[in-house]
Amino acid sequence: MSSQNLTKLPDKETGTQNRPQRLSYAKATRRPSLIRDSLKTPTGRKSATHSNVWKVGGSPASCPSLFFDFTSRPEHRAEILRHINSKFPNNCGVRLHSDHARRIVELFIADKKDYSKIKFMGISFPDNQCILPSIPLSPDARLVHLQLSDLPFTTRDTLSNGIQEALSDYGNVLDYGILRDYDSHLFMGKGYATLEINNAKSGTTPLRHTVPWPNSDDLFHVTWAEMPLHCLHCHQAGHATSACPNRATRSRVCWSCGQTGHRAAKCLNRKPKPDSSSPTTPPMPHSPSSQSANSQTSDISMLKLDLSSIESHNDNIINEYTPDNFDDNMPLPTPQFTSGLLRHIHDTYPMSDQAKQITAFLTPSALDLLAESLKQNGQPFASSTPSSHFSGSPSPPRDYSPT
Repeated sequence: MSSQNLTKLPDKETGTQNRPQRLSYAKATRRPSLIRDSLKTPTGRKSATHSNVWKVGGSPASCPSLFFDFTSRPEHRAEILRHINSKFPNNCGVRLHSDHARRIVELFIADKKDYSKIKFMGISFPDNQCILPSIPLSPDARLVHLQLSDLPFTTRDTLSNGIQEALSDYGNVLDYGILRDYDSHLFMGKGYATLEINNAKSGTTPLRHTVPWPNSDDLFHVTWAEMPLHCLHCHQAGHATSACPNRATRSRVCWSCGQTGHRAAKCLNRKPKPDSSSPTTPPMPHSPSSQSANSQTSDISMLKLDLSSIESHNDNIINEYTPDNFDDNMPLPTPQFTSGLLRHIHDTYPMSDQAKQITAFLTPSALDLLAESLKQNGQPFASSTPSSHFSGSPSPPRDYSPT
């Protein structure tokens, strides 16, 4: 075999030996999102792309301006600027904006007719793609990004008209759309919107969590970053979801007192811990001849020891790691796999049978956190013999290797 064959590059036609190239950040930002489906684009103009640039433009002495986002275009910046100048020769200039990987151009137009035409038609390219501009924001306006939920399941045009009409009472609707599932790309009742709220403008309704759907008794819900305290379960103001009286988890049974409405960690009826400040009698030293007898007596007394208080203490720690959707009243199936760390926890710390079942269904990461919490605050089995299985400082099993 010649050296020429040894250094031969892989076949570019088949590509069987070529390593797949990674998608660059520039290409990823230029690709249309499959999750966020904008409803601003009319059905008949699917090739149009909205710029969605939310900036305060121009200056007090400058002409009116429009923002264009050319990130999706493959041309170089110089070629795009020449295309703009040839399309609109009466322009008053452009300003380039640096916004991470986005290529934003602010175009200044003095003539009102040209401004209205460019605002509606945008800038078209030879491949029939059209870039629609964004209007500059008012200097005293506030930008609010909304997350929409419980939207009705209807046609695309009905959703577009309904969202725009429902939110127009609270401000200028700059952008709106629906969110699709990542795997199936199906609409599941969620959406998004961007509002321009001008506090100085009179007649604007304050934004609220529950919004009525136009011409219907239906409702959908809106959340934003600075919204007042609202419950996402009953959608009422004044309390969080964890404190909702209508939540199903409020009917849990406390492990300590057997009552509903609270967890064992917050139980007011459990027995108080012994006061560590009270004086205790120091233990008397034992002779070496009596250590063997005391060891046997300790092992026998260990079987008669009441571990209810220790179990309650450890159950309170385990209860903090219980998932919110877990129902104490439903029987749990027997786990099919037991890890070494789980066996180590069960053999080291006294706990109730219900607590053992809960720990069996914790994720590996949650189990690691629980093991660390029990190591610091838990109460293990106690014994006077260090080599006993119930040692006060137990060692993990051989098949357990902490990460």
